[in-house]
This record gives sequence, C-alpha cells and structure tokens, in this order.
Amino acid sequence: MANKDGRRLRSKGDGLTPISHAVRQILGVEDWPPPLLTAAGFYGCLYTNMLIGAHDPATLYSNYCVEVGFFYEHGYHKVFPEFEVIVKSEIRNPQARETRGGKERRDVATLGLESTRKKVNLEEKHVGQLAGRTAKVSRDELLRMMLYESGICGMAAEAIVRKFDRRSTVAEFIASSPGEDVADVGSDLQNSELFNVILSTADVADNNGIVTEDVLRKVYDGYSHFMARIYTAQWQHPGARMCAILMSWHIQDERHYFIRHAILGYSKVRRQSPSPDQREADIDEAFDEHMHTTGFSRPMENACNGYMICDQVQQLFDKSHGDPLLKDLWYYFAEGLVKYVSKGVIDEQQENDLAEGSRVSMARAVSYGLMEELSWLLCHANQHAWQVNRLVEASMFGSLLDDGGLVGKLDRRN
Repeated sequence: MANKDGRRLRSKGDGLTPISHAVRQILGVEDWPPPLLTAAGFYGCLYTNMLIGAHDPATLYSNYCVEVGFFYEHGYHKVFPEFEVIVKSEIRNPQARETRGGKERRDVATLGLESTRKKVNLEEKHVGQLAGRTAKVSRDELLRMMLYESGICGMAAEAIVRKFDRRSTVAEFIASSPGEDVADVGSDLQNSELFNVILSTADVADNNGIVTEDVLRKVYDGYSHFMARIYTAQWQHPGARMCAILMSWHIQDERHYFIRHAILGYSKVRRQSPSPDQREADIDEAFDEHMHTTGFSRPMENACNGYMICDQVQQLFDKSHGDPLLKDLWYYFAEGLVKYVSKGVIDEQQENDLAEGSRVSMARAVSYGLMEELSWLLCHANQHAWQVNRLVEASMFGSLLDDGGLVGKLDRRN
C-alpha cells in the first residue's frame, strides 16, 4: 500500500544492527558478545532488566542473557553460533538461580523458550499458508497466548515470587502483546506471522477478515484503555516497566521504524485538544468473552492535563530542579517526535538523529542512576503516545504502508 503521496515504508527490519560506539562507551559494554549488542536485543531486553533491577550486576547480566532468548523467534540462533550457548548457560547459572525468584524465573523462561520454538516451527512448516489470514479465538484463549507470546514471562514469575500482585503482574505481561503488535499490523497482514493480537480479535474475524479503519480504531481503543492504568497507577511494577520499554524499543531497534510509521500515519490520528479524554478499562471490560470490543471505558483517575509538557511531567522537572537530561528524554519520546511527525515532511537524517538521541539520552540516564525518573518518564510517554498525542495510533496506520516485502515470508533472518 502507498499513501496519497505514493510513499511506502521499507519492509520490516531484522534488528541485527549493532548498537553505536557512543552507547557502548557510556555503559561500558564494549566487550560483550555480539548477540547481546544488537539493537533489538539491547534496547529491548537489557533496558527492561535495568528498569526492573536485579540482585547485583552479575545477576542483571545473567537475566539479560536469559531474556534475550526471546530473539530465537527473530532467527538469532541462525546468525550467532554462540547465541544458544549463552542463553542455556545463564539459565543454568547457579548464583543467579539462588537469588530471590531466580530459579522460578529461569524455569519459566525455559518453558517460554519451548513455546517459542514450537511457534517458530509451526510458522516455518506452514509459511506458505499463513499470509493474509487470521484466527478467531475466545478471550481466555487469546489471553493465554498473549502471556506466552510476550516471550519474557520468566520475569513475571520472578515478580510474583517477589510478592507483586499475581493478577496485576499477569495483566501487565499480557499487555506487552498489544503494545508490541500494534506496530506490526501492516506487516502482519501480509507476512506469515502466526498471529497478531490486533488482528486476532472478533472485530476482525467477524467482519469476514476485512480490516477497516473503524475496526482498527475500536480495537486500538480497547487495548489503549486496558493499558492506561499500567502506564500510570502501576508504573512502579516490574510488568509496567517492561511495557514502558515498548515505544522506545520500536524507535531504537532498527526493526519497526516507529518514527517513519508515525509520520506516514499521522493524518489518520483522531485529534483531541486541548485536553484529551483519557480513559481506562480492565481487559474483561474492554473485550467480551469472544474477544469483541465492548466500547466500555471509564474516565482515568489522576489523568494528566494532556499538554505537550503536561502538569505531571512539569512536576517531575520542578522536583529535579530542571535537570536537562530529563528534559532531553521527554523531548526524544514526546515533544520532539510530535514536532517532527506533525510537519508531515520526511527527513531521514532527522529521524536518525531523533532515534540516536533517544538512545544516548537513555544510556546517560542509566549511567547517572536515574532509574526511577527514567521509568516514570517512559511510562508516561507511552500513555501520551496511546491516548494524548496518539503517536502509537499514527504508527499503527503508518504500518499499513508496508512495502509487501514480507508477503508469504517470515519477519526474521533465515
């Protein structure tokens, strides 16, 4: 598909681009093995682990090696000979297994890897029959698949052992699936991905598989309302911090091209100004038992005022005495993105500068120990992107302009 100006997206990337020398130096990871220094793995799994924290630096490194097993689905085992050795070694790591929740985390991660392998095998077996197809499943069936589809459910097991609420933790890790799949709607319409939780709703299946703008908006709103409390009231939870990484990952991973998606899809965004109506709902309120949207939601408690630099972000700036690093972070994940995208003029160099600026700013924040501030800002930037500036909605519609390079194929390195 192409937009009215004939502009298309590139087909989805593989995320294998190495991280920049600047980020390596800031974080002191120059000697890490290549599978741990890819853009997709580093900006996804490592930063998730850093926001959540660990018993000590050695355990943090081990946890990252375990969770990077998620990228088996991306074909890392075919690119890096040492990949599976690293993952299996750290699953067995005796010191890490002795930490609180470490054993449970690694045992569940092993089950997750088995599930991922089975999914990959199924996709490879039926690669020629999956393009342009979706499946109708019940809400309970889809939620179970969403939990394992997150690929990092070992983190959830550890959080539960650490006495985080079981129901909230499961919901937060489930939420990572729509948070991930919303960026892949266009690609997954055509490639041989087994399922996409936006496209596997009854709204699509009961519409003869026809994906309309109205259907996408209803499903988008349902998931957006479900994720709202995770990004606001629950921002301190491990699962919320994992979800907080999703937008930054899509910007930084050399795979999803979030900024290009957003600029191409921005004309489809529903504007709500000057004070957007932010709303929330539980997953079983937003979707019925058949996984059809209900349209139900309620006003979100303690919502920000929705300004570009909203009242809650300003409070953080004031509390930190105007720390320029926090202002940089908000610029790269909200203010700067909106200014670029809203102009509607593609500038590849500016897109690269925004992406690398966000990478360097996050690395600097970590190096200064600003984990709480970074966690809150990323959560709030995601909430803005879903319900305030709607960059995620723009990205979803922009993804429909995928160039079709993956039709009948799998979105991974073979």
